[in-house]
Amino acid sequence: MSEPLQDKVAIVTGAGRGIGRACAVRLAAAGADVAVLDLDLLSGARYAGEPGGPTTDDVEARGQRALGVQVDLTDRDATNNAVDQVVQQLGCVDIVVNVAGGAITPYARSKPSLTTPEDFRTLIDVNLMSTIYVCQAAIPHLRAAGGGAIINTASTAAFTVFPDGSNSAYAMTKAAVAHWSRHLAAELGPDGIRVNMIAPGITLTGRVVEESAQTGHADRAIAEVPLRRLGQPDDVARVVEFLATDLSGFVTGRCLPVDGGWVLNPS
Repeated sequence: MSEPLQDKVAIVTGAGRGIGRACAVRLAAAGADVAVLDLDLLSGARYAGEPGGPTTDDVEARGQRALGVQVDLTDRDATNNAVDQVVQQLGCVDIVVNVAGGAITPYARSKPSLTTPEDFRTLIDVNLMSTIYVCQAAIPHLRAAGGGAIINTASTAAFTVFPDGSNSAYAMTKAAVAHWSRHLAAELGPDGIRVNMIAPGITLTGRVVEESAQTGHADRAIAEVPLRRLGQPDDVARVVEFLATDLSGFVTGRCLPVDGGWVLNPS
């Protein structure tokens, strides 16, 4: 049986480590050639438990072509150039997975009344604008390919509120990603381009493990998760693989939580 993504080319952002890296490797295992876009292609080396080498090595180890592009995705021109480089070297774009971003501003000032203008701007740029820039750069190439799949990353934070109101600006940007993606799905459906979202819960990337060792937040959350464990990067990557393949060929504009049931609000 042929691999479900044979002859496809995928762009995965934020793929130097964590969830993005897991997505890149899983898509390669499914037969896709993969372009890894990241601000730091060796970002895994900063965290214990993360592979320190380039993600492109893992892609190539699965028999697929790989391209690593170090790029600041909050810069629109740089993003356009990066996507053009992917097309020039790998031939096309069929799949876009936007993982780059995160709650990267200080937690201590993340409540609504404390968030600074600088933190708002940072989170809007790294979570929302980077996603928009990558999608806009890739859309002409997806149309030229006759269709494709876009998977953007929201968060369970986009659909719930922490009891103390923390991580408010991060949650706001992820909610914006989700709703903008729904509009994009409506626009691109006639072109055969599906747009869906994932909403990870707490996922044990190297960064989250390191931060939790200081705060204990992740450990306390386990009791709130019906499946009584936290996510691993590959839990998310498996859902991304589903959304990238024909198994989800009649699914668009949807957000799939990958959180072990942590957020059970109706959607």
